[in-house]
Amino acid sequence: MITIGLVQSDIQYAAPDKNFGHYEMLLREQLSAPVHLLVLPEMFACGFGPDLRAYAEHGDGPSVIFLQHLAQEYHCDVVASLPVEEGGNIYNRLFWMSPEGVRATYDKHNLFFGEEREQCTPGTERTVVEAFGYKFLPLICFDVRFPEWSRNHRTGECYDYDCLLYTANFPAPREKVLQKLAAARAIENQAYVAVVNRVGRDGKGHIHRGGTAVFDPDGRILAAAENDREQIVTATLPLHSLATIREWFPVLG
Repeated sequence: MITIGLVQSDIQYAAPDKNFGHYEMLLREQLSAPVHLLVLPEMFACGFGPDLRAYAEHGDGPSVIFLQHLAQEYHCDVVASLPVEEGGNIYNRLFWMSPEGVRATYDKHNLFFGEEREQCTPGTERTVVEAFGYKFLPLICFDVRFPEWSRNHRTGECYDYDCLLYTANFPAPREKVLQKLAAARAIENQAYVAVVNRVGRDGKGHIHRGGTAVFDPDGRILAAAENDREQIVTATLPLHSLATIREWFPVLG
């Protein structure tokens, strides 16, 4: 059994140091019990704005150092994405951080229309992370709209993953769509799905209301944040319940 914490937060545009301090405050005030895993919103340190290259970091920059600080402080793994410059390219890169260091990375494959697609290079590989006796597929925001990229597979009794994680920046007009898509991904892949979205206004003035939630393999909400509120939501994901559903109704080939 694993407990995850989803951090639905506001993000101040292009101000990593202020955001770092804000996350520490939120965790001190709201995280009341230990968790195995903390998930932060997409572009957790700087938010989205018109020039990703201006605040892109290298793979060992201050945002990555901060993620390891959180992992060590709370004795858990931490997941978040940030813009990374590598080889002249910009990637929207997710880091899976343990207290000992980077456990895995994933570069966003399905880039959003407009500036992100114009500025970023898409990733080409999915990353499955094994931790705490579970297998996770961490993805980023717009990836949720592409069922083939999120697809789970079964070989005998072995599944690609047990839980999908989406770290996101879905603006207010599409917040309900985010939850519907996440529920669909849970049902069709017979897996838990956790989606973490931000609140507040980004660097281009777009408003975000949240929609952070955890879904069971039947698409039911196990836990959800309130809209327009910075909140840490926790949920426990029993592996035995997942095994029971898969055995009773084996839909994946």
